[in-house]
Amino acid sequence: MDPLNENNKMMKPQHRLKTMVVGVLVVTFGLLYMLHNMYVIDQQTWRIIFSWPMLLVALGVVNLAERKYSWGLLLLAVGSAFLADRYYDLPFNLFTFFWPAIIIIIGIGLIFSNTCTKFRFRKNRPDFSNTDGDFIDETAVFGGSERAIHSTNFRGGKIVCVFGGSKIDLTQCQLAPGRNEIEMTAIFGGTTLIVPNDWNIKVEVFNAFGGFTDKRRNLNVDYNKTLVIRGAAIFGGGELKSY
Repeated sequence: MDPLNENNKMMKPQHRLKTMVVGVLVVTFGLLYMLHNMYVIDQQTWRIIFSWPMLLVALGVVNLAERKYSWGLLLLAVGSAFLADRYYDLPFNLFTFFWPAIIIIIGIGLIFSNTCTKFRFRKNRPDFSNTDGDFIDETAVFGGSERAIHSTNFRGGKIVCVFGGSKIDLTQCQLAPGRNEIEMTAIFGGTTLIVPNDWNIKVEVFNAFGGFTDKRRNLNVDYNKTLVIRGAAIFGGGELKSY
């Protein structure tokens, strides 16, 4: 069986669930807006419902629907904490331990994510350890890095930037046929990818107070080969460039 087709079949139910959840959120927004206009919902409740902490909670729900459990739970926790601190008279300072706990959780998540990603690459792509340069595994924590990759069969990999940055030059690479993926995590950091202008690139990065931009121009795209950039950018981001 073709692994690409198998992956696409697995992604369809996930995409439908995400669409359904987003639809439910939109319908809920419309109903609440109507109730507010009918003076059923008071102004205080309205300010709670339509606030940026509640937006984080909604984004967390969407991420859970996409089976991005780590980011979903993290956004739910952060949004709920800000809601509790803002609208409830708590007998203690919630953020005394909250932010240190979040940092610890992020660190643990990165450790296990790194282990799981390596296992997944070895399981789904048997030639991972035999083809030097076909996969990238770059981590920048409280620092920076700059690398130039050379490969005639580039398949993707993983990039993690936490309070740091990276610059990856892929202009000397050729994409492998089919779908290839880079999993990117940027938290208070970012990455710059320099790629050939004929690469077909799809950006599927979740953004929270950050962003991932495509600054390429004059593209001559080969649609037989695709690079998908997935992951999350929280108070961070990245950009695509071509020479």
